[in-house]
Amino acid sequence: MNNKILVITATLGDRDTLKRTIESVASIGKDDVKHIVIAPQNKCESISNMYNITCIPELEGKKGIYAAINHGFQNYATDYKYITFINDDDFWLPEYRVLIDTILQDKYDLVYGKTKYFDEKGKVITEQSCSGRFKDFVPLLRAGVVMLTQQATIIKSEWYFRLNGFDESYKLVADSKFWALLSLGNIKYKYFNKCCAGYTIQEGQLSSDRITQNIENQRMLNELPQKSIFIIFVAKVMFRLYNLNLYLKRLLFKRKLDNPFC
Repeated sequence: MNNKILVITATLGDRDTLKRTIESVASIGKDDVKHIVIAPQNKCESISNMYNITCIPELEGKKGIYAAINHGFQNYATDYKYITFINDDDFWLPEYRVLIDTILQDKYDLVYGKTKYFDEKGKVITEQSCSGRFKDFVPLLRAGVVMLTQQATIIKSEWYFRLNGFDESYKLVADSKFWALLSLGNIKYKYFNKCCAGYTIQEGQLSSDRITQNIENQRMLNELPQKSIFIIFVAKVMFRLYNLNLYLKRLLFKRKLDNPFC
């Protein structure tokens, strides 16, 4: 098999943006990736024919994005050394190619970059704040900072299986829990201060359910190791200092910090 990276997209099949997602993965990933879409049974044939892509049905009786993503990885990830996933309203940017070329050197368990936030009309909102201190993921979570999002990541598939995939008891933050657990492992990683993927902010998306998100965040934190106030403080200060130029740029051009995740 020539493809080395498995990419999963879970969808209900009713978003026009799926076309942009598929085209971005194909144009940037080229022959290094295999992109598989997970969708309801009644949408698979039309998606497969429309986009000339492998589309498999979600498991009957199992709903939710994490169940669909797990289904895809559990069935296919053993055939691929590296994996990632991307939502049907998000897309890769040209700099994502840096992540691909780096992970294929087989030196790292995780490579990641930043995302750029767009509105529904394709207008840039802001860049994501991020840093190369991946080991600070848990203390930053406890400080209310989400360090990265999955759109600009690639990991070795073995880590997906080591961590038992995504916790399907969560509706919104199973990916954050996964990254938190990964950050506690003995992994080799590399960060690129580049915007590698686009993240679309729109009304009605799952992440806009702040009540459920807050409840799940608290439950997740209860399941993760405790960190001292000092460690949390240092992690947050280092993160803010690293992103100081970005914060100043937001204030200068937008008159506000304008980041929905920090």
